[in-house]
Amino acid sequence: MDVFGGLTRAVAVAVFVAACAPPRQPSPREERIAAASLLTRRCAASRLANWNIRGVAAGADCSILLVDTSMVLDDSLVEAIHYGTGPYAVVDGGVRQFTRLRAFRGVAYRDRIGRVRSYGNLTQREAEELQPCR
Repeated sequence: MDVFGGLTRAVAVAVFVAACAPPRQPSPREERIAAASLLTRRCAASRLANWNIRGVAAGADCSILLVDTSMVLDDSLVEAIHYGTGPYAVVDGGVRQFTRLRAFRGVAYRDRIGRVRSYGNLTQREAEELQPCR
């Protein structure tokens, strides 16, 4: 019986320690993937919901925010979304502020016809070859 009682105590202590341990902090990669998902949800709840704007963390280290849309965008629309001007401010301060607060190094906008525009610390070629994080 003493072996069983000792084992029960050991299991109880292990469960207690595990329950009281602080939660694991998400990695920067996980935080950026979650942030991209948050942008998608905010856009879906905005006046631009019909544009089907989706945020995706992309690049080898998930440090690029890829913004896909089902619309054809001209330069002025991309800038309005990026800087958050007028009715295109889907997030406070625009996508530019959103990416800065969440440690993305750049953002690429890709429209329905595949045209890509880049902002931040990434080349146009890198923006055109982006792959979503997995």
